[in-house]
Amino acid sequence: MNKPSSLIWMVFILLVIFPTPAGKFIIDLAGGIFLIFTIIPLILGGIGWFTWKKIQSKVTTCEACGSTFLNSQTICPVCGKSIRNTTDILENIPASAATVDIKSEDIDL
Repeated sequence: MNKPSSLIWMVFILLVIFPTPAGKFIIDLAGGIFLIFTIIPLILGGIGWFTWKKIQSKVTTCEACGSTFLNSQTICPVCGKSIRNTTDILENIPASAATVDIKSEDIDL
């Protein structure tokens, strides 16, 4: 194999060091490539994390068999047990039963 000439490396270094338009272009190009290789994985990772959290919020676990499935189902697809929704339970309780009345009293010490 041919070893690259040291003259090519010297010209490349001089283009980067000296403030010529070609040197500025090389520095801008290297900076852009660096940003692309660092920012795109961070953005994709963030999108993946938000997507995972969105899916995770729509999944419920069966209390009988432990399988996981979407919240829209009312019967477990594995064991067939009826799944109770917490929203259904809370809708059947009147608000007066869920509130606590507090009365203040003066205590003489």
